[in-house]
Amino acid sequence: MYAFDHLVYFTGESLDSHMEELKRQRLHPIFGGSHESWGTHNALCYFGLRYVEYLAIKEQGIAQKATENPLIGQLLRDLPDQPGPGQFAIRTDRIQEVKKQFEQKGVKTRLFPGSRKSEDGSTLEWKLLFLQYNAADGTLAPPFFIDWLKPDESREKELKESGMIGNHPAGELTMEHLKIMVDNSRVSSSLWQERLDLPAGGSYHDSDLKADCFVLKLKDCDLHFCSPSSEGKAQRFLEERGERPYKLVLSNGMTI
Repeated sequence: MYAFDHLVYFTGESLDSHMEELKRQRLHPIFGGSHESWGTHNALCYFGLRYVEYLAIKEQGIAQKATENPLIGQLLRDLPDQPGPGQFAIRTDRIQEVKKQFEQKGVKTRLFPGSRKSEDGSTLEWKLLFLQYNAADGTLAPPFFIDWLKPDESREKELKESGMIGNHPAGELTMEHLKIMVDNSRVSSSLWQERLDLPAGGSYHDSDLKADCFVLKLKDCDLHFCSPSSEGKAQRFLEERGERPYKLVLSNGMTI
């Protein structure tokens, strides 16, 4: 039912600057398009059907009126002080069923239609499901769910034909895992293991971050929940930015 879909990278910089940096890293970025009802636009970098989305404000006035969408609300709260990875999306082809399951567990949800207008004038549509949470308490914003309203196979074929999915000069790359910084990795991983019915993938100590990490196995990109074991990078990150996605690790060791 679930697969990793994309990482959302909040940015106040020009999308062109991010695309140039990705090209210097021998990756294949493309301009996605504009979300006219949200006042945002994006650049994308695909790894198969999975991708990184660089999300920026295009029309401040429109974005300010679109904050009922939790993703836009978080984007406006985080910028300009906290650019970087801010959210991630989980793909499903049964979004109404997911909504029902969470509400049966007592979790309130909100369903939103989404659309993006591309440079060629075509419009892409999807559905988003957000779980209710208190943004003021500093805990990890729940991932949101996305349903592209068409089979993965046909969507991948269309993306390849349009050039959205292309070859990376750096070689054939996949997403390895997403590191997520939290106060208590054992508790957070257990919560999302129960909510998503994901298998555990063990635990390890990250000596560079000075963090203890617990792994959940998610199709297409594992989730690594990490929390500080002592003073170091993980602790400083949490103190400065709070619980949130930290870094995406690719199959060649590159990070985003």
